Amino acid sequence: MTAAVLSRESRAIGLIGFAHFLSHFYMLSLPPLFLHVRDDLGVTFVELGVVLTVYNAATAILQTPMGVLVDRIGARRVLIAGLFLNAAAIALVGFTTSYWQLLALFLLAGAGNSDFHPADYVILTASVDGGRQGRAYSIHSFGGTLAFAAAPATMAALAAWFDWRDALMIAGLAGILLSFAFVFSGETLKEDAKTKSRERTPLRGVASRAVFLFFLFYIFTAASSIGVTAFAAVFLPALYNVSVETANFMLSILLIGTAVGTLFGGALADRTKRHDLVLVVAFLVYTVLVFAVGTAAIPAMLVAVAFAAGGLCRGAVNPARDIMVRESAPPGALGTVFALVSTGFNIGQGLAPLIYGLLLDGGRFGGVLYLSGVFTLLAAGLLLFSRDRRM
Repeated sequence: MTAAVLSRESRAIGLIGFAHFLSHFYMLSLPPLFLHVRDDLGVTFVELGVVLTVYNAATAILQTPMGVLVDRIGARRVLIAGLFLNAAAIALVGFTTSYWQLLALFLLAGAGNSDFHPADYVILTASVDGGRQGRAYSIHSFGGTLAFAAAPATMAALAAWFDWRDALMIAGLAGILLSFAFVFSGETLKEDAKTKSRERTPLRGVASRAVFLFFLFYIFTAASSIGVTAFAAVFLPALYNVSVETANFMLSILLIGTAVGTLFGGALADRTKRHDLVLVVAFLVYTVLVFAVGTAAIPAMLVAVAFAAGGLCRGAVNPARDIMVRESAPPGALGTVFALVSTGFNIGQGLAPLIYGLLLDGGRFGGVLYLSGVFTLLAAGLLLFSRDRRM
């Protein structure tokens, strides 16, 4: 492998990784500004919650059609258009004067966000040699995890230095500039050779047993993750008598551990063929750790240690998962498959909080962690009891 090829692959991974970072960053760009937006526009927290619902609904509904479009006309053009739409809509929020303008722009932003997963994975798969794709996928996931950790503090700081409108305009401008970098990226980004050819897989050929199981797998893993990340500031103070600030610090440890684990998982994915074994072992360890935290019987200091180890386990599975999804996709349908299974992420993340909320309202704070562990075990079960061992 020549230095020129490695350099091109590194640029491709960097561009796609930054695009994925911005995609996840925009998902959390508004919540840190809720107090400012509420006071400025005179809206309620429920109305602001609807904005996030609309954003995620647009992404979920359009993700599979975008995957089909990626496989039909090419990932690069679709990604550029989606990135520009997402970023421009976020930037234009800085000019809003009413709630309905805010709602409409986040609807457009969610539509732009819908093409990231199918387009990203198609480009990475075609742009990086097969022996290094585990590491490429890991950097892709690392960018998304890092964005979740960085967005709250960054947006809060920008709002403090300027105001909430300027904060969103600055965030959106970064994506607009990146979309132009993609336009002038030359031959850096490759695409699936089957794309735009006559050898396309019919949509019915994509609806395989393996793809359906991965769709369920994404639902369960997203449902498991959202319980801990969304409600840590509620259940940790109740279980361990720590402050909300300490709870958020512990959550940051979990997210940082996930990011680091993703990089480790990428190297591991390139060195093993038993990706299913990596997933099952990591998920079992994670389940033991969250069950231990849920008992409220361990010292508070050990919660941070458990979260760090749990984050490493959760991050380590991402590259192995992505390779297994890639292997389940028929030729020329990689974008469609990644779009279909990624929709499970939106479903799990959207529905599970309702169940967690019922547990919290009933005072069952440890139940949030137990349920998170159960969802993880269900995801692992899909791998253990599938007849197709590649699953």
